Amino acid sequence: MMTHGDYRVRTTRESDHLRVRAFRIENATEHPISYGASLETTLSMSEDDWRTRARRGEQTDATSVVAIERSTGRWVGMMGAQDQDADGTDPVLNGVYVLPDYRGRTTGIADLLLADILDWASRRQAARLRLYVYEASSPARRFYERHGFTPTGRFRPHSFAPGSVLELARPMVSPTNQPTARGPERTQ
Repeated sequence: MMTHGDYRVRTTRESDHLRVRAFRIENATEHPISYGASLETTLSMSEDDWRTRARRGEQTDATSVVAIERSTGRWVGMMGAQDQDADGTDPVLNGVYVLPDYRGRTTGIADLLLADILDWASRRQAARLRLYVYEASSPARRFYERHGFTPTGRFRPHSFAPGSVLELARPMVSPTNQPTARGPERTQ
């Protein structure tokens, strides 16, 4: 688990399934594009679906991390990744959401979450980390570009909104085969 001032970041576990569900419903209500599912789809998911999603933080081929406000215990951000997807064998960042009041560089919640995901990907000795971002999400694109992600040229239609999602990727290994970024050290 990482700590940073007023927030801590930890992986999710199956016992978090009700909190994961509540957070993702809030996500799908406020900004379904960042979650990748409509509110209707999100509400129709079963308890087993939520247990599976929460368990990603305990898996070896995926991760799911949550940022928690220390003073309140409130979940303020969440991010996940998996070893691969249908588009390639490089790890893929997914499920990114930060509550509106916690976005931006002031709190640094997205930075904290991404640092953990980058650490997870670097431990897999991955060549790069990929993600898909909605083409019209300028703030999200700027965030990823600030962290070294660049367009790969791959895109696909968004599944339930007009427009496309663009694939971005970030190299994980420098020319000397040393990791280019590591997240903050974990505490036990």
